Formats: sequence, C-alpha cells, structure tokens
Amino acid sequence: MLENSRQALELAWRQGADRVEIDVRATRDGKLLVLHDPTLNRTTTGQGRVSRFNWEDLSTIRLSNGEPLLLLEEALDLLRGRTQVYLEVKDPVAAPGVARAVQGLEGVIVSSRDPGTLAQLAAEAPHVSTSLLVRDLDAPVERAVRAGVDYLHLCWERLSDPVGKVSRTLMNEVREAGLGLILWREERPAQLRRIGRLSGVHGVCTNVPDRARLILGLPPGIQPRPLAPGGGDGKIKGELGRSATTLPVTKHRHPVGEGGDSGEYCLNLTKKHD
Repeated sequence: MLENSRQALELAWRQGADRVEIDVRATRDGKLLVLHDPTLNRTTTGQGRVSRFNWEDLSTIRLSNGEPLLLLEEALDLLRGRTQVYLEVKDPVAAPGVARAVQGLEGVIVSSRDPGTLAQLAAEAPHVSTSLLVRDLDAPVERAVRAGVDYLHLCWERLSDPVGKVSRTLMNEVREAGLGLILWREERPAQLRRIGRLSGVHGVCTNVPDRARLILGLPPGIQPRPLAPGGGDGKIKGELGRSATTLPVTKHRHPVGEGGDSGEYCLNLTKKHD
C-alpha cells in the first residue's frame, strides 16, 4: 500500500485510525501536493524536485500504484465530514496555501518541524491547532512553548528505549505548559503496552492501528465501505469511515517490512482538554 495515496486514506479507516495524517508540499505554481519526499523519484513515475514543476507539468505523472497525483484539496474532500486530519507541512512555502485550505474545517491539527512555519499558520488560520515535531532530546517542551503550539509531537522512534525517555518530569512539564503530547511510530506490542500505561498522552502513531487498538484496549474503529475506484462514487469523491473517538493520527509514510504496511498511523489515547 502506497503512502499518501487514495488507497492509503481508505486503509486508515479500515484499520481503525482516528485521524489521518498527510504530508503536503508546494509545486512551483503553488498547488499543494500530497507527497512525503521533496522529489518525485521514490513514489511516483516522475523524476525531479516537486518545487521545480508547475501542476500542469505533472499531469502525466502517476503515483507508483497507478493513481493520479493527489492534491490536498482532493484529500480533504475525501475526508471531509468523515474523519479529522493531521497535516504535516513538509515545505514552508506551502504554509499560506495550507492556511487557506483548512479555513472552515474543524478539528484540524497542522504539524511541522519548523517553528516559523507553524507561527505563520497560527497567524493565518488561528482556529487550527498546531503541533511541533521534535526529533531530538534537547528541551522539547521549552521549544514547543517558544513556538506557541498546541501539541508536542516526539519523533523518537529511532532512539533507544524512547518510552523510557518519557519521564515523569517530562510529563509534568507538558501538563504545566498546557500541551497535548503525541508520540512516535510504534508497532512493538511490549512498547505499546508501556505507552498505554502513561498518563496524559494524547496520541500515538503506528503502522498497524488495528493491532495497536487491541493492544491498547481501545474500542474498534467504524468499518467503512470501500473508497470507489479512482476516488469517486458519483456523489462525493469517496466514502470513508472511521472511529469517531478521540484517538490519534494516521500517517502514510515509508512502509516498514516487506510488502506489508502502508504508512504511519496514530491513535489518540486521551483528549487534550477534558
């Protein structure tokens, strides 16, 4: 299953993720493309940096699963009224367009590693929640507070024993700062059980939301009817379904393991504000 594809959006629902995360980049003429990498090389039939192409130049390019390239407006249309989204702005140039695209949408969280991008989004779309992605251990809460965001997303999946790094001190700092906490991608049952014992975690990302729900003791997600071929069913561009609980975020990224998983998904463990 290819990340950031229409099929991946449907799989997010089928496997019971509560929120769909999609990656966004800008073409040269400002169109918002749903794509993880800065280049077309890995997941499409094209070659070259996305930022060097106008949208019209990409009309003959396909995703490697045969689908047309996916624009953010279409992805939001597929999900509108059916699930909430977690947008990762991969390219700061895309920020103004993302701010316009999410106007009027409720429950959207926009994430980035760049505090400046998040500040711009907060200024232009103040109703949208923002999330700072932090990869290292250097004062993550302080950085999130300085950035003025609503959520701190710890991208610690590559660290040794990341759950052990989520100390009581860190959790107290998160709580005192009024932040929501989202955790990295995790598939290991033992580590998911440890995460389930943490108090105050808003969400956890995983490649296997169906199995993770079972391990975490979460209720099953709503099973949708399949997305119509090509993303449309005549009336709307797809019919998706998902749990309406407070669980997390679904991310369509690099597959993990042979032929298997579609990308990174999240399950929310608690509400940020009760």
